[in-house]
Amino acid sequence: MQKILIAIDDSPSALRAVDHVIRRLAEYKAAPELHLINAQLPVHGGVSSFVDATQLKQLHQEEGSKALAAAQARLDGIGVAHHDHIFVGDPAEVIARHANEQAYDEVVMGTRGHNPISNMLLGSVSTKLLHLANMPVTLVK
Repeated sequence: MQKILIAIDDSPSALRAVDHVIRRLAEYKAAPELHLINAQLPVHGGVSSFVDATQLKQLHQEEGSKALAAAQARLDGIGVAHHDHIFVGDPAEVIARHANEQAYDEVVMGTRGHNPISNMLLGSVSTKLLHLANMPVTLVK
């Protein structure tokens, strides 16, 4: 059985990645095991000295749940089972580490549609993930 990890943030491109996987479901002999992942950025170091660690963890979980909600609704709406994961850290590093440790067969994620110059200036989660992941990464525009 194939294991597919779909990276989700709060962007329309992330939902296009979910739609891409949904369209491909018929191609598999057995339904793949689908996992949704959201990586929350850590708060600035100074903030953590004023906010309790438990509250920060709750905040990250709440924000991650909000980011995953639309993708979950799409999959639940067509009766497709999925597992959900929320982590804190650099998105590309978190996604790659989880994907590598759990031996996913593929990672699927949307692209923000930046032009090459924007990618150089802003950095790109998808570009970084391509370098860090040990499995195929499908980018959905």
